[in-house]
Amino acid sequence: MRLIAFSSLVLVMLYITSISLLVEKAFGHGTMETPVSRIYNCFLENPENPKADACKAAAEEGGTQALYDWNGVNQGNANDMHRDIIPDGKLCSAGKELFKGMDLARNDWHTTMIAPDGNGNFEFVFIATAPHSTKYYRFYVTEDGYSPLNPLKWSDLEESPFCTITDVTLENGRYKMSCPFPQGKSGKQMIYSIWQRDDSPEAFYTCMDVEFADGTPVVWKSLGQVRAQQDLAIGDTVTFRLFDAQSSDAETHTIELQDVQTGADQWPFYLAQQVNVSSSLVKIGVLDADGNINPVQSSQNNNVYISSEQEFSFQVDIEMVDNGGGGNDYDCCDTCTDPGPDPTGEVDFIYPDAIGGYEGETVVQGTDGKRYECKPFPYSGWCNQSALYYAPGSGIAWTDAWISLD
Repeated sequence: MRLIAFSSLVLVMLYITSISLLVEKAFGHGTMETPVSRIYNCFLENPENPKADACKAAAEEGGTQALYDWNGVNQGNANDMHRDIIPDGKLCSAGKELFKGMDLARNDWHTTMIAPDGNGNFEFVFIATAPHSTKYYRFYVTEDGYSPLNPLKWSDLEESPFCTITDVTLENGRYKMSCPFPQGKSGKQMIYSIWQRDDSPEAFYTCMDVEFADGTPVVWKSLGQVRAQQDLAIGDTVTFRLFDAQSSDAETHTIELQDVQTGADQWPFYLAQQVNVSSSLVKIGVLDADGNINPVQSSQNNNVYISSEQEFSFQVDIEMVDNGGGGNDYDCCDTCTDPGPDPTGEVDFIYPDAIGGYEGETVVQGTDGKRYECKPFPYSGWCNQSALYYAPGSGIAWTDAWISLD
């Protein structure tokens, strides 16, 4: 059996595609992970074959390249003049033709239910593939009466940001920012963020489709989504693993799939049901306006929520039974635990030899002498990026690209 690791935000199963477009995004810089941005959600659905109608329409409108470039919604010479350089109706694309599909006026964009924590705050998480010096992050919310059926205009946003952050710290390739939860909002709204660099006039823009809970504080914090890309088979086993901050197993929950549970829309639902009745820490499903979490039959929409303030990550292992009675393991995790050494102890290259040609399952020897395996698509392209960020074992965000084998 061979372990392949994916981010805890996406479980991408067994599809084959070229990595060339992903490698081209070296100059991209980031987007919002929580709540998930409009463009990043479409990328996670599979840029070549999005699941949701809105993402399909966006790809048809602007092409799939935009989804591969999810971290590049920017203006290079913004210099605080955001309203002057980005026209009304083009806020989600930052006025760039490449991303015009993100500006489509539709009511079926994926939305994230959000609610305040016990302190009246909400934690935004920005995934930074190329961090920069920050002048500010500004967060705006739409005015009452906003409709996603109309292209987003500057006048749709409240005049002043509800949150401004000027001091951010990179943690595992991400900026985590706690903001006061917007007051008096209900139903579907848009949160729009601006990241203005301090060392350059460049700025980045993010559209987040959200739905506001009733304002009652909730104890749940999202760890990410379980996303399935294909059907499984009768007899396959699915295991949900929860890890604490030391990467030790905190909980493990397993189901063996029966005939009505194998579809990509079904097995995350049945896994969630099992976890929800067994776990003392997490629930899987969709958060509703009353703070309840209920599983849904969907390949994309089940979130993992934690009720602890401590740091946790999760992993989903799929053991697929083949005709010969054997199996293959696949897993998804935020910070992957050691899957164990390759029995041969061999490597394909000594890093950074052949960088630019690394693919999923390429094994290299890092500068620390240990072996690392390049994650499969859609993360394999990062194995070929800047050593500062993705050098195996030492880069700022190396765990987004590599699995440690030693």
